[in-house]
Amino acid sequence: MTTAPDTAEKLYTVEQWLEFEKTAEVRHEYYFGKLIPMAGEAKRANRIANNLIKQLDDHLYERGFEIFDHDIKAEVVPNGVYRYPDLVVAPVVDDEHDYIVKHPVLMAEVTSDQSGQRDRIKKRKEYLAIPSLWYYLVADQDEMLVELHIRGEGNRWETQYFTEPDDMIRLSRFELEFPLKTVYMRLKMPL
Repeated sequence: MTTAPDTAEKLYTVEQWLEFEKTAEVRHEYYFGKLIPMAGEAKRANRIANNLIKQLDDHLYERGFEIFDHDIKAEVVPNGVYRYPDLVVAPVVDDEHDYIVKHPVLMAEVTSDQSGQRDRIKKRKEYLAIPSLWYYLVADQDEMLVELHIRGEGNRWETQYFTEPDDMIRLSRFELEFPLKTVYMRLKMPL
């Protein structure tokens, strides 16, 4: 196995990073040549991501989309920024690369205390600039809260917040809706 490189000094090409990631013990996001180590995921975050996959997978596949979990990279800025979102959806035809989704239509992050600000500010700004993206969903792992960013008319983004168990999350481009409580199934949430 490969250990983490000294990322403080060296800049990597996308090809070097992809080759390194095949054997690395820790995943690294790619940010303009720098490798950023990824922290491990809490079981709560993993459960939420899996619950989202359950709500989306079969329905989206029938409509020509595939869903990938946090082990697949998403191209945010070609040859510049590649992230590991907790969940990424792409058209089935987005198969030009074995390890990277190049045309995501939905990306989701499950936030923690440590990642919340990065997911809601930095990644939101990056993700909403992806031309193919329709939805960016952010689910909080510590409280029942989902924020959904939706690309609308004229490429304007709208944000919706869901906080009540029976709130319906609507993804109209996929002709799909599901209640917020399904995102948090089998998790004890604070009152």
